Amino acid sequence: MDRIINTLMRNLYIELGATWAIVVLTCILGELEVIPNGVWVPKGHQFEFYVEVVNVLAVIVCVPLSLKLFSLNTQRCLRRMDKDEALASYHLWSIVRLALLLVCMEIGVLTYYLLLDDKGLLCAGIALIATFFCVPSTSKVKAFLASKEDEQLEDMSADGKES
Repeated sequence: MDRIINTLMRNLYIELGATWAIVVLTCILGELEVIPNGVWVPKGHQFEFYVEVVNVLAVIVCVPLSLKLFSLNTQRCLRRMDKDEALASYHLWSIVRLALLLVCMEIGVLTYYLLLDDKGLLCAGIALIATFFCVPSTSKVKAFLASKEDEQLEDMSADGKES
């Protein structure tokens, strides 16, 4: 089981590193002006407002959702899974969580470079900080599996009392 957990941890670290690498690559492309910096927007034009609203709303929705949805889905699904399925579910929801945060970071970085507006960089920073809460650890995975075993023992004892 430790070998499976170590493989899972290695994959999660690679995925987390790839998420950060994509954001760094986007920043490099922006600095090299592959992404056009400061697209001309006339004063008072609504485009800038709409882009900023989408950026802020993405962070307001995705950051708490990615942090809370993970625990809700993994805890809710534990009862009907064995250990292998539970680890696969943990991996899947970790990917979903990172994907949500990656979308927020990319929207923020693109907003920053396209409009040269600091709100985009602030929103990308918030999402980037939220990824630090997604850093996997072996103790988290073992605690996840231990809670699964505890729930299975409770279910067995409840079945024994009903008979």
